[in-house]
Amino acid sequence: MKTYYSAVLGAVLSVFSIFAVAPASAASQTGTGWVAAWLAAAKAAAAKSAAPKSAPVHAAVNPSNGLLKLTGTFNYSYPFMNGAFVTLAQGTTAYSANITVNGVSRRYLVVRPDPAPLLAPLLILLHPLGTTPEDMADLTEVSNFVATQGFWAVLPAGKKGQWDDNPVANGSDDVQFISQVIDTLIAQGVNGQRVYAAGYSDGGFMAERLACELSDKIAAFGVDAATLITGQDSYCKPAVQRPKLYILGASDPLVPYGGGLFFMNSAEQTMSFWKQQQGCGGTVAETLPKVVNDGTTVQLTDYTGCTAGQALRLYTIENGGHAWPGGLTQMVGKTSQNLNATGIIWAFASGYTR
Repeated sequence: MKTYYSAVLGAVLSVFSIFAVAPASAASQTGTGWVAAWLAAAKAAAAKSAAPKSAPVHAAVNPSNGLLKLTGTFNYSYPFMNGAFVTLAQGTTAYSANITVNGVSRRYLVVRPDPAPLLAPLLILLHPLGTTPEDMADLTEVSNFVATQGFWAVLPAGKKGQWDDNPVANGSDDVQFISQVIDTLIAQGVNGQRVYAAGYSDGGFMAERLACELSDKIAAFGVDAATLITGQDSYCKPAVQRPKLYILGASDPLVPYGGGLFFMNSAEQTMSFWKQQQGCGGTVAETLPKVVNDGTTVQLTDYTGCTAGQALRLYTIENGGHAWPGGLTQMVGKTSQNLNATGIIWAFASGYTR
């Protein structure tokens, strides 16, 4: 998958700005003298960029489409972390950490408000196959939401860019890993009653596995570009039902809306399983108003009267591909800009507690 970074532009500009502010004599120095001059110029440029540039930006998330309505314009920084640039909105910071799971060191990335609020909610974001937490942070533009909505985002790293998402074929190390990450961040001050999980593609399949196996720790789930793996009646037995939101592209060739590819259920089969599990009795469907004319439309299906899990929802992206709507991704097919997946998942999940 190719992810498009706004961070790259910022990094390139930063490099040029460092040379621009370096002393003219630095270029003519030999040995290590020019390095010291370059570092001094870099520190000066960094200090200048770290100075406050504008008032804090506030925003409300549109509960219909997940888009942010901003009161101003963000300034961004582009720290280089784990071999990649990460785009951070003003008022946020990020760090990478490791924990040991069954004798193996596992890494995760945290993006949080700065300063860190006490008892903030936590959103777990799970990356697609072959990508990294840093990729996921950028393609979801999660720092904009962290800055304005006040939650922490944690982005765990799959082993070699892949998740143990199939409970029939894979072990449970990844479930244990995410469980330990939750415990670690609760100990650091996040609100254990407001932990949410969402994923894209391979990460979406992993989010579904968490809905089956870790619902005692997670209050709500968001799944994008993934359907249930077949055989769900035998492997998916949640300790407690939780609210779930799905986003599926009707023209997704990798996770076909109609199913029939490899081990994947259709959208209808997936929602039917959860509808039965949650005791939902009816449906209400509507087409959302268009924000842009990008060739996509969004249909919302609410499954009503649920006696367990409180809520079940499906966003169908007509003519949408294998993408994170509203994000910086164009993997296969269209990426709709009529829905923001990060925002709509947050608006949905944040209303629930464990």
